[in-house]
Amino acid sequence: MRHIIQTQLDKINTAIEGGSSRNDSFLTGKLGLIFYYFHLYKATGSIGYSNKAEDLLDDVMADLNTDSPKLIGASFGAGGSGLGYVMNFLLQAGFVNFDIDREFADLDQYIFNMAMQQVKEDFIDYLYGAIGAIHYFSARNPTPRINDYLDNLILAVCNRAVREDAGYWFRNYLLRTGAEDYINFGLSHGLSGILLVMLNTYERSSHKPLIRKVVLEGIRFIRKYKMDIDFSRDEYSFFPNFFRQDAAEISGSNRLGWCYGDLNHVLLFYRAGKAFNFPELIQLADLIGTQSIMRKDAVSTLVQDSSFCHGTSGLAQFYRSIYLERPLPSYKLACDYWTEQTVIHLDKDLDSSLYCGKEHELLDGLLGVAFPLLSYLSDSNLEWSKSLLL
Repeated sequence: MRHIIQTQLDKINTAIEGGSSRNDSFLTGKLGLIFYYFHLYKATGSIGYSNKAEDLLDDVMADLNTDSPKLIGASFGAGGSGLGYVMNFLLQAGFVNFDIDREFADLDQYIFNMAMQQVKEDFIDYLYGAIGAIHYFSARNPTPRINDYLDNLILAVCNRAVREDAGYWFRNYLLRTGAEDYINFGLSHGLSGILLVMLNTYERSSHKPLIRKVVLEGIRFIRKYKMDIDFSRDEYSFFPNFFRQDAAEISGSNRLGWCYGDLNHVLLFYRAGKAFNFPELIQLADLIGTQSIMRKDAVSTLVQDSSFCHGTSGLAQFYRSIYLERPLPSYKLACDYWTEQTVIHLDKDLDSSLYCGKEHELLDGLLGVAFPLLSYLSDSNLEWSKSLLL
């Protein structure tokens, strides 16, 4: 199996080298590619990958000083927070020599100001809004300035929580449709992602009681909408993905992926259960997580390709991360299964040109497929998935 995976990874690397980046962003451009080449270097020791990462990083930094920069705004997915996250990661790994507190002082101020404005507008999104800035600042080494940015953003976001009898949730107008308020439970743009980022800040923040309150009330709100599953009617999900606030009836999609689905909540429940000593949450995560392992076909998962966002490679990495949280043998087997499915789907996806023009994309392109395969093969501790909250 390892030989087959290595062969597939070699194919991906060849395609990635032949591709081109549309911009410098983390999700679709050079920053994501730098991140990947660094991890290839760490896993293989090949100096060629180190050189590729260094050359690309020089390009990105040079682009910052041009009249047409290839980063947009302050977001994690497309802008400054993504740049800061990657540079900070490389710095902490000893790959670059960079005085980030001095060199990025203006960038950090810009990210903070933009994020505070986004919070006021309920533009509370992990990939493209204020939560992405919190994700970045929480990865930085603590300094008075960074801690101040982080605590102010945490307080501002927590104060925007919509408080109901059933618990707390957050508006996110990135996904606004018309004038209605949509409640989103997903990791990529919704409540589970927001709460996972908040959990990551808990140990270092001065707002521990507030974070604990918001996370537990957010989980209580999610649990209110737990649904009954019915295999006979092809209803496999315990929770809906999103719904309109005033909806008379709520139904769930069978989506099982990185972006949406029951695994989002399994990971959230495990981490919150351990952080706040709630065995009941861990037991609930056990129930939902182990049930999810039985979902293997397109009807019960909506998985149709090898992509990371909603395909087989994302599920492989998700089960790997859940196994690290809760080392049940069934989660390891699920990781193995979806890794094997990634290998199977990849040949079809490459033949159909699914990734043509998306070689350097993380969520929907070949980079996202490559990372989990690299982790599966590597004996090193690769921490790339923390960028995606896993």
